[in-house]
Amino acid sequence: MNLKQYNICRLSVIVVLSLSISVAITQNSYYLPIAFVLTAMAVLYYCKRQLKTDDVLADERDYKTAGDAARYAIFAYSWIGAIGTFVLMAISNKEGVLYVLSQYLAYSVCFLMLTNAALFKFLSKRGK
Repeated sequence: MNLKQYNICRLSVIVVLSLSISVAITQNSYYLPIAFVLTAMAVLYYCKRQLKTDDVLADERDYKTAGDAARYAIFAYSWIGAIGTFVLMAISNKEGVLYVLSQYLAYSVCFLMLTNAALFKFLSKRGK
């Protein structure tokens, strides 16, 4: 498989995955998308294994740019989520939909920050 065939394989997997998840959700089948995603991951892994090329698919600059983008996205989501949490808590009356949304937002920010810290610690120890 050359690079062009590999890119076609990736694109077709994405299209089929998107269509199948959309159909599954519209039919109220919420467990099928998990199976579809796992199958798509397996197919993409197979396509990558079949790739016979010496071309560089990604270099260090791509990984640095991806790391910077992830750091800024976490930073932005955390600040917007924290401010949104306080605003929603202030305008809610400790019950109702707005209060539930504020709690969801607060816990999602905490989960994101804890996951980021745990992965950073794991990856920094693994790199040594």
